[in-house]
Amino acid sequence: MSEKKLERSLGLWDVLMFGVGGVVGAGIYAIIGQAADLGGNMLWLSFVIAALVALLTGLSYAEFVSRFPDAGGSFEYIKQGLGHKTALFMSIFMSFTGVVAAGAIAISFAEYLGRLLDLPASISVIGIILLMAFFNIIGSKYSSYYNSFATIVTLLGLALVIGVSLPDFGSKNLLETPEKGWIGIIAGGALIFFSYVGFEDLVKMAEETKSPKKNMPLAVIISGLSVLVIYVLIAISAVSVMDWQELAGSSGPLAAVIETKLGNVGATILVFVALFATSKTILSNILGTSRLLYDVARDSDINWLKKFTTISGIGNAPNYAIFAVALVTMAFGLIGNLKTVASISNIFIFIVFGMVNIALINFRRKNKDSQEEKPYFFIPLNIKNIPVPTILALVSLLILLGFNIYNLVQGKL
Repeated sequence: MSEKKLERSLGLWDVLMFGVGGVVGAGIYAIIGQAADLGGNMLWLSFVIAALVALLTGLSYAEFVSRFPDAGGSFEYIKQGLGHKTALFMSIFMSFTGVVAAGAIAISFAEYLGRLLDLPASISVIGIILLMAFFNIIGSKYSSYYNSFATIVTLLGLALVIGVSLPDFGSKNLLETPEKGWIGIIAGGALIFFSYVGFEDLVKMAEETKSPKKNMPLAVIISGLSVLVIYVLIAISAVSVMDWQELAGSSGPLAAVIETKLGNVGATILVFVALFATSKTILSNILGTSRLLYDVARDSDINWLKKFTTISGIGNAPNYAIFAVALVTMAFGLIGNLKTVASISNIFIFIVFGMVNIALINFRRKNKDSQEEKPYFFIPLNIKNIPVPTILALVSLLILLGFNIYNLVQGKL
């Protein structure tokens, strides 16, 4: 077995772009229309609810990564708080969160590409997954270059949506209660949560980050707050330009917003942006899940898993883990459906986020009398060393999980 280790080649800017890029991904392009059907003109509040719930859990990730800058991410944190057996069991949920979401987003990529080229969807799905796996294989630094470029393109696309919509700001009553009332607003937040799961992948870059105990918590919090502002502006832009009913009925909602203002040329530009957005999300998911598999294999006594700890190739990356994740992602991409799989991914991520919060509470409880120096980031507002924001995170996750199930039962997905 190779004794090579992951190289610390990423600075704060790199991981911040991974954080923003991991969250500002495919979800906003695919889900916003269906969320508008639930939240109506108050779609922006659905985004705020989802963002705040995600940020509460982001605080737990920030403290854990400040204590344990490990490539395993959630796996390592649950192991530290609840034990190795629990973490090993939960790694199944974590892995499926990454590969199922990446497979579904590959389908979304194929749909966007189909607007430009007459290619079979299966070819597009396999091709984009292989390409993103290749970027991972040649190393995290090159993955970072592509991710940073794609993130900038994605943000420019969203800036274009906001820019052309500014003259319409104030034209709609953004406080008008939707037909489904508060149930619709919160259910919209539960659906949108698919767009906020980037924290899970970001912290897995800790072993490849310089000064991770400081830079990683900063990246988690800054990226979360940045995305909150961007998404709220996008939501306001979308319902200002189009009636929420039209937005809900559109197969490409943001492209439809641009088309209203700039015609077919603008819509085509946004299709290209969507291709970058979806591809970089696949990149991040493959990267994060491969690092999880690497860490699980490293901590496991199962012999056949040890192959996934091999660091090799020009990128000094866990290539066997990347290849395995890419294969499973292809399987889901070839049989999955974006809408349905997004809801399934939400359920997985609610469970994983919930367990990370429970792990932090238990870790704090077990170490309340410890004289260890506090980590760089330590969640404030504590009662007997138990962080109140983490309790709020658990409660809010349970509420959104319930509404996510409501969405499935009501057939919204």
